[in-house]
Amino acid sequence: MKYLTAMYISLSESLGIYTLDQLYELFSNKQHSLPISRHRATIMQSRVFFFCAIFAVLVPTWSLIDLLFLPGQLWSELLLIRILSGTAFVLLAWQARKEASLLRARLLLAGMLSVTPLFYLVSDQWLQSYELSGTEQVVAELYALLPFVMIAGLTLFPLTLRELLAYAAPMLAVVVLAVIPQAKSDIPQAVSTVWLFTLILGVAMFSSLNQLRYMLSQVNRASYDVLTGLLTRRAGIEMLDLQFRLTTMSESNLSILYLDLDHFKTVNDVYGHEAGDVVLKAAAQQLCATVRKGDSVIRWGGEEFIVILPTATPAEANDVITRLMNAGLGDRPDGTPVTASIGVAEVQADTVKDWKAMIELADHRMYTAKTGGRARSMGINESQLMWPGNPLSPADESSTQERSTQESSTDQDSAEMVSDNS
Repeated sequence: MKYLTAMYISLSESLGIYTLDQLYELFSNKQHSLPISRHRATIMQSRVFFFCAIFAVLVPTWSLIDLLFLPGQLWSELLLIRILSGTAFVLLAWQARKEASLLRARLLLAGMLSVTPLFYLVSDQWLQSYELSGTEQVVAELYALLPFVMIAGLTLFPLTLRELLAYAAPMLAVVVLAVIPQAKSDIPQAVSTVWLFTLILGVAMFSSLNQLRYMLSQVNRASYDVLTGLLTRRAGIEMLDLQFRLTTMSESNLSILYLDLDHFKTVNDVYGHEAGDVVLKAAAQQLCATVRKGDSVIRWGGEEFIVILPTATPAEANDVITRLMNAGLGDRPDGTPVTASIGVAEVQADTVKDWKAMIELADHRMYTAKTGGRARSMGINESQLMWPGNPLSPADESSTQERSTQESSTDQDSAEMVSDNS
């Protein structure tokens, strides 16, 4: 038991596993974030394309070697399945050039891994029906290496343990089926073949999991803000782009909130940046605790945050804002509550063409809320929600808007008079 424990610790350290969550991430992709899944899908499809493009050329070309050393009838039979296999690899390579998704990447990899074992099973039956010797036998034995080549190819794919076993099990079954001993003297050869396949599978498993662990650490580092734990701007842009495209295809709703903490600069100026970091972390935690399950919170920059609300109508977005205002965003160092100016945008109501236009519109409304007195949200059709404890009552707010309108009208009249005089 002591040796097994030491072996597990050594293996865990070599893979960078220090918690149960990290171990589960290598076993299944259920806890993988969207940026990780998209990055993994992109890598898997690009490598499927690379392999399939190479095999599409090499598999038919190998028929020239068959022509030199194998009987003519056997060569013509093998040529047929080589052409079929090459065509399959061409189709897989063409599909691999499409937009990356984890489902497509898995299916393409499964297709690539299934072509060669099927080719091996068919060719093995034909080769055994001929009496071969010398160089012919050497060339024929090269066909038995095909499953080993494919299982070794798994070392280049960042797969979870469950995915890798799902891909390896059919190929192991093919190898076992092909080496079933016909006589007692064939047993050592069959055992050594299965043992070699298992050994290569173990190496492929370690390499694949090591790639996945490294990818998880790098993508998480690039996707999540160190201070707040929220999505970074770069990862948030990918999320916004994906959500907008999904919304466009389904013609559903999508709302975003653009938040800017009020008077945050004074916290840094008066109490220092460490106190400002405490305020940011508390605000981020409150945001994550208040939004709906499935919503995404992004640290857009400095004290600015964006909340993505998939399927949310303007009314549902206001419900989230109301909960957020009631829950609060923590306290400033002097004990006063942290507030924010919020701008809201929604795909259908605002008829925006892309996510960038949504951000610009929400940013504009946030700025309007900030210039209008802060501690409030500005939504569609100039609808407003006030932060609890906002010094401006609704009546005061309307009078302030009237004064602002009168002042802007006066400024415009003055400008016209200056223009006429000149």
